[in-house]
Amino acid sequence: MMEEKIISHPEARRNRRVQRQRKVIMDAAADLFARSGYQGTSIKDIAAAVDLGESTLYGYFPGKQEILLAILTQQVELVDSLLVHLNDLEDRPSFVNLIDVIMEKITSNLVYNRVMFAEAWLNDEVLQMFVITRWLPVMNILQKFISEKTSTGLFRPINPQLAARMIIATFIGALLPVLRGIEPPPTPRQRHILSENIVELLFEGLTARKG
Repeated sequence: MMEEKIISHPEARRNRRVQRQRKVIMDAAADLFARSGYQGTSIKDIAAAVDLGESTLYGYFPGKQEILLAILTQQVELVDSLLVHLNDLEDRPSFVNLIDVIMEKITSNLVYNRVMFAEAWLNDEVLQMFVITRWLPVMNILQKFISEKTSTGLFRPINPQLAARMIIATFIGALLPVLRGIEPPPTPRQRHILSENIVELLFEGLTARKG
């Protein structure tokens, strides 16, 4: 038993070193993909960015496509983590919190998200596998929330699917200059105010309040 532990510790350390180096490679590749595009970036460019020989880099990833897939998969896991917060979606404050959390996650790793959205725009397979499919549970829970509020009379009759898509489009549109790198990420306070404004538009619309 003791011998197994002695053997496993060096192996665990090695695995941690490998994962750290893979992350360094992914970060550098994401930055290059975001600036030059996937097609405009070569393995040689990525290896140079992390000061590795090409043959050494191939020890961590079989090729450029696998690096891109690793980047996209990490962003998928980020979207999946939203489901925990979606389960708490009950009222207006929880809706504000949800929008705030989604925007925080989108802006927490901008370079990776720029790569994902850019590749989804150009590549139908990436769009389907890493964007539409992974965001579908988020859309479904939003639709359920809207349907429930419509049935209680809080919301006027509206197509829940269309409304959910508009909500997603609203906060992504609000963050588009940030995703493009034109504006800096919002501060936590700015992000919360933006979330409140988005939810206010959903609940109140653009109609002026009377009285």
